Amino acid sequence: MNADHELTEAYQEWRRLAEAEGQAIQACNWSLLAACQKALQNLQTRITSISVAARAEWKKMGAARKQREAQVNATIYELIELEKRNSTLLKSIRETTHQRLEQLDRAGKNLKRIQRSYSGESPVAWSSFS
Repeated sequence: MNADHELTEAYQEWRRLAEAEGQAIQACNWSLLAACQKALQNLQTRITSISVAARAEWKKMGAARKQREAQVNATIYELIELEKRNSTLLKSIRETTHQRLEQLDRAGKNLKRIQRSYSGESPVAWSSFS
C-alpha cells in the first residue's frame, strides 16, 4: 500500500471517529467520547508520519500533485468543520448542565430554608443572664 492510499484511509478513520465522537456527545456517553478522543490523538501522530511519505509520492506525480493536495486540503477542511461542530455541541451540553446544576443548587438551598422554618426548633437566644 502506498502512502497516499494509507493517508486517505487514515482520514476516513478520522471522519469515522469524529462522527462517533459527535454521537457520543449527543448521547452523553463520556467513556465513548474519551475513547474516541484518545484514538484521534493516536491517529494524528500516524497521519503526521504518513503525510511526509505521501508528499514525497506527490512530488513524483507532476501536475496531478496540485490536484491531490487540493483534495487532501478539502478533506482536512471537512474534518475541521466536523470537529468544530462536535466542540460546539459539547459546549452547549456543558452550559446546559451547568445551568441545571445551578438550578438544583438553588432548589437545595430553598429546601433547607423551608426545612428550618418547619423544624420547630427556635434559635437559641440568651443562654444565661449576666
